[in-house]
Amino acid sequence: MELLSHYLEQQKKQHPEIINWKNHIVGDNLSYSFRETLYTRGTYPSNLHYHDYYELVIFEEGDINYICEGGVYHPKYGDIVLIPPGKFHMSTINCESTLYKRHVFYLYPSAFNFIGHNELTSFLSNEKNGEIFTLASMDSRQALMSLLQDLKKTFDGALSSLEEALVLAYVINVFYLMNKDKALGKDKTSVLPEKILAIKYYVDENYSQISSVTDIAEHFFYSREYISRLFRKYFDTTISDYIMQRRIAKSQELILKDLPLIDIAYQIGFGSLSTFIRSFRSVTGVTPSEYRKLREDVFS
Repeated sequence: MELLSHYLEQQKKQHPEIINWKNHIVGDNLSYSFRETLYTRGTYPSNLHYHDYYELVIFEEGDINYICEGGVYHPKYGDIVLIPPGKFHMSTINCESTLYKRHVFYLYPSAFNFIGHNELTSFLSNEKNGEIFTLASMDSRQALMSLLQDLKKTFDGALSSLEEALVLAYVINVFYLMNKDKALGKDKTSVLPEKILAIKYYVDENYSQISSVTDIAEHFFYSREYISRLFRKYFDTTISDYIMQRRIAKSQELILKDLPLIDIAYQIGFGSLSTFIRSFRSVTGVTPSEYRKLREDVFS
């Protein structure tokens, strides 16, 4: 089992509304999809989440905002949204109905190791907190969007061996352009309200010690109900779920350092190894030991 393929299968199970696009695996550690969806406020899947791979969204159309670690970005045609591993993010719809069109890549930094170097993904590691950027010249932007249209069309039918090679050539060219002509990142459109950011940052710093929403409410002198309602309003998830995801995200970092699982469990705030394993599996779909082996395979 390849880790990226596993996550994509999990995505389909968790989001059965995904019926109008397909993720295409390119090599072992990269996937591509073109997504065109007519959303309303009631159908838009907006919730705070993270993953352990890079996400690149090349935007075409839609009245959408991206939120990453408190920053709010409003993309335009040809803009590229970069979400690094472990960064909590979401997107939101700004109107009653919008047609949302985008090209999406999921990948690990080792995606192009088969060509003998990692130059094609070097631009990813320069950004740690997520950003939106575009290419430096209009010619490069037009070339990028043209390549993506060719890539999309190639996937419209069954692929022959020759067309599989063509797909790889398109993907390499896409990453060549993004790496070669990446311009400075665009400024945030806005930031979330100070009150909700303060709550989120407090959880981010103290997730291993927080035992319940009451701890947070007492720190800010708010009621439990107010804290919970405010958090769900902006992030469409509960504080308890966010704390668990924060813990699991940190555990994935520690697992790669070969620390004993029992030490990791206590370090991130779980009271027992069994609770940690159960929570880890509920978030990732695999046990911590299985995850460690899968990540080793990613880098092998």
